[in-house]
Amino acid sequence: MRHSTIPHLIIINALVWLAGFRLKELPYYLILHKAGTPSFEYWQILTYFFTHQSFWHILANMIVLWSLGTPVEERMGPPRFLRFYLVTGLLTGVFLAYLDPSPAPVLGASTAISGLLSAFATYFPKGHLLIFPIPLPIQARWLALGFGLVSLVLFLLDPEAGGGISHLGHLLGLGIGYLYLLLERSLRL
Repeated sequence: MRHSTIPHLIIINALVWLAGFRLKELPYYLILHKAGTPSFEYWQILTYFFTHQSFWHILANMIVLWSLGTPVEERMGPPRFLRFYLVTGLLTGVFLAYLDPSPAPVLGASTAISGLLSAFATYFPKGHLLIFPIPLPIQARWLALGFGLVSLVLFLLDPEAGGGISHLGHLLGLGIGYLYLLLERSLRL
């Protein structure tokens, strides 16, 4: 029996979040600052998606990681799932560090989680998901498409993410996750 990597990812996220209470400056060094700014460090491309702003931020991301990640990991297997999750977060971080027009730093697992939504929609396109507060189930393929369109529109309306949400990060995570799966499938042929 293979052991799931999801509990480990959740524990790492929780430990980083809790460490921020003791080491107040830690989150500042781990979040993704933009390339070319004095605060940017290369390791932030990995660490940003293990940092979170608040209890509700980490809770929401970890619930979605558990909910979408479990069936995706069962389909992929733990090593392949972990590679997918990390590569999606890392590549999104690279694009955000160098191309994001917003001066605001980026943090949170939602970029890699967006990649998981792509994987879930690819493997279970007709799978139904309930999204709070919408009381009706939505097919995964339509949810991924809708999430992508909403992220694109919100990014185009506010490229500098004045609301504190990286719509570009969500869009990139979704796209990179999908392209990763396409590339992986084509290399297996």
